[in-house]
Amino acid sequence: MQVIFHIGMPKCASTSLQAHFANNDELYRQSGFLYPVSHRSVKGYRRHQSLLDPGLEPEQAAEDILMEAEASSCNRILLSTEDFISNRSGQFTELTSAFSARLGPDAVSYLCLIREPMAMLRSSYHQFVRAGLWGINRDDFFNKTDGSINAFIEAFLEERGCHWYEYPTLINRAIDGVPAAQLRVWDVDDGTDPIEKLCVLYGLPKGTPTEAMNKRLPQQKIKLLRNFQRDFGQGIYLTNRRALIQKIDLSGLRYTPDQAICDGIDLPSKDLEKRFPDMEKNRTKALAMDNGA
Repeated sequence: MQVIFHIGMPKCASTSLQAHFANNDELYRQSGFLYPVSHRSVKGYRRHQSLLDPGLEPEQAAEDILMEAEASSCNRILLSTEDFISNRSGQFTELTSAFSARLGPDAVSYLCLIREPMAMLRSSYHQFVRAGLWGINRDDFFNKTDGSINAFIEAFLEERGCHWYEYPTLINRAIDGVPAAQLRVWDVDDGTDPIEKLCVLYGLPKGTPTEAMNKRLPQQKIKLLRNFQRDFGQGIYLTNRRALIQKIDLSGLRYTPDQAICDGIDLPSKDLEKRFPDMEKNRTKALAMDNGA
């Protein structure tokens, strides 16, 4: 039996991966590969977020999942939520330890997906404005800052003690003290579809392709969502978020890259390279952490 924890990063094809394995559930069960229904969200992001619930007993969760695997005659299990890499409650350590105690440490491995740092920043900022990310307090952010992408950089540093692109630091913190047979670190920008790569690695059929999930919003919509939260607060925003995203059409509004920079929705790439010259070095170091066979 083998258990693979897909630990993130956020905004690195996680939602698409989760949707693909959920949508092709029966096909992969027939191949002995389980994306468990146990502790998996039924709607929306079909991830194993509930495995990090404070009241969950890790030993019971492991038992639930292993029983499902046995019932389906599966000897490989994939568990996925981006929050495995950002959770600091100790729940992830307890969960992996529960599986290790049952199966042995060699049965537990980790998969982390990363991407080009500037694309990671922009996508992360958009997702944060839209629905939150990385545990940054949204009330404080929109009440105490100008809500800009630069404020997001500072808030990330304050919350995490490192910059968003310091992938080796973030990965090491996530797996510190947890049983680990293998760590795979893949770059989603290397031209290879991580879902296809995972299927090849485990000898799985491709399955039915899944439509791209969590599509990126245009910058003018991010500006609208940011300003709405600054003006009206989180309570009213959460009540109206779906309508703001789906029903307000800004496609006819001409919004240039220069305007986005002026409004604090983006930063020039040259400025980012100058401020953070070690971005690519961290990306390279993270890929070198891969010890998968």
